[in-house]
Amino acid sequence: MRAKRVMNKAISIAATAMIATTVLTGCGSAAAAPEAESITVTFMNQDETLGTVSATAGELLDASSYESFESIEEGEFNGWYETPTYLESSKKDLSKDIFSKDTTLYGDFRANEVAEDTRLWYVAGTSTKGSLAINNWAAAISDDEKAQFQLTSTGNPNEFSLTIDLYEGDQFQVIHDWAWDGQKGFGKFTGLDPEQMENAGGLGGTDDTSNVQVLQDGNYTITLTTNPDNEAQDTLTVVRNSDPVSEPAE
Repeated sequence: MRAKRVMNKAISIAATAMIATTVLTGCGSAAAAPEAESITVTFMNQDETLGTVSATAGELLDASSYESFESIEEGEFNGWYETPTYLESSKKDLSKDIFSKDTTLYGDFRANEVAEDTRLWYVAGTSTKGSLAINNWAAAISDDEKAQFQLTSTGNPNEFSLTIDLYEGDQFQVIHDWAWDGQKGFGKFTGLDPEQMENAGGLGGTDDTSNVQVLQDGNYTITLTTNPDNEAQDTLTVVRNSDPVSEPAE
């Protein structure tokens, strides 16, 4: 009987020691924080590498490490993007955006002087009740009919606009010279109101060439700003002015 009590006591001591070891080991594992991952952010101006910055994943970049990349002689810096075409949805605000992996950012540098754009720009699209019904994605129509879809100069360099009635369900893009090379779709628009316009996709394969679909009837002004020297910097805006000014077709 005494031998049995001694054995039970030994087992109890061993179990207590095992539990203590487990607790200590567990505490040690919890206390050891994983090492922060180091990443590299590369800054580009078109095909030119401006420099790289080493950073810690999930932490803000030190502004002093990249501010020198934002200057340009005889021009203006217009932001960093994760796409070389400056897709609006890929624009990054380095004062608040963080990165979890190696990243390449493309700077939008706008020269003060660019080539004159002499192309003719048009809205091309489709509609069931608005004027885009005869447009039918830049179909073969007369020059007089094309004129109602042409963006005209605003007086500012390489800036063109068109005011047009658009209706729910209409889809459109912007093209030059009534042709589809260099089309400009949803991804080239900045500041779109999601209650008025949405991305309807398309055959181009990217947001830059996706159709814009109208969600709210209205009279809209579409404005295009171009840079023939760097077409990635072409941008579009659309502003709703009022309800449609003409009655839709029955």
